Amino acid sequence: MPRVSICIPAYKPDFFEQALKSAIGQSYGDTEIIVSDDCPTDAIANICERYQQHLSYSRNPKPSEFSNVIRLANLANGEYIKFLFDDDILNPFCVQFLFETLEESRHLGTRLAFSPRYLIDGKNRITSLVNHFGIADETKVIDGGAFIRVTAVNHMNLIGEFSSVMFRKEDCFDENGAFRLFRIDEDGIFRGILDLSAWIDLAKRGPIIGHPHPLSYFRQHANSTSNHEINPLFINGILYYEEVMKMAFEKGYMSREDLPVSMRRLLNHYGYWQNAYPQLRARIVEVQAMLAKL
Repeated sequence: MPRVSICIPAYKPDFFEQALKSAIGQSYGDTEIIVSDDCPTDAIANICERYQQHLSYSRNPKPSEFSNVIRLANLANGEYIKFLFDDDILNPFCVQFLFETLEESRHLGTRLAFSPRYLIDGKNRITSLVNHFGIADETKVIDGGAFIRVTAVNHMNLIGEFSSVMFRKEDCFDENGAFRLFRIDEDGIFRGILDLSAWIDLAKRGPIIGHPHPLSYFRQHANSTSNHEINPLFINGILYYEEVMKMAFEKGYMSREDLPVSMRRLLNHYGYWQNAYPQLRARIVEVQAMLAKL
């Protein structure tokens, strides 16, 4: 049984081979690579055939981003899961460093390891370095409750995407064996932000730890699901931050003194997107009314 499962939910073939090669080229060898294919064509399958000795490949029978993540978590044989989305790239030491970080901090109860990450464009050019927690020189342990608070106050995904983290497989499931990192509605839709929902669930159960070296490359391009112009569910992610704010206050992660700051920043967040999503104007009025009552 491998210690780490590198799980690739594949849909877009454009950059998939680069992503796959970065998984194959990891310095840490006790891994398996699992590809679950959502692509409507044979493009992903054809690429995987060329590298079949390095990976396990199968089709996702119920294509969607969230079902593919859940499927891969169930398919993983490793103690640890390292997701890699199909247009991102891993540093060759990504798996090794995140694995060692979680192992060395196990006594602290850490649930997730992450690192700063580079943003790249469609031509592999680095556009920026994202390091919200200012991690430098050595690993940094962050209390889970403190992470939830700062997320709720600032309305930002401060850790990043699935490709930038590692966590244990056992933490993906509740005591009944049901996937718990995010919950699907009765109509089969997840109305939120997949990665942030997962980080919050893990942070409720323990601290998280950041490695100082940038270990992944998150690609931003026109066909990305992070592009609101092509993602019909993007509005759900915008609204999700209000749900995080309410949860953080109700559960005691955020104090009453934090609420005015959080609400003002939520209004800025909604204001930024209101031209693209006019329905946010009603939410702006409601949040303004809530803020006036504080």
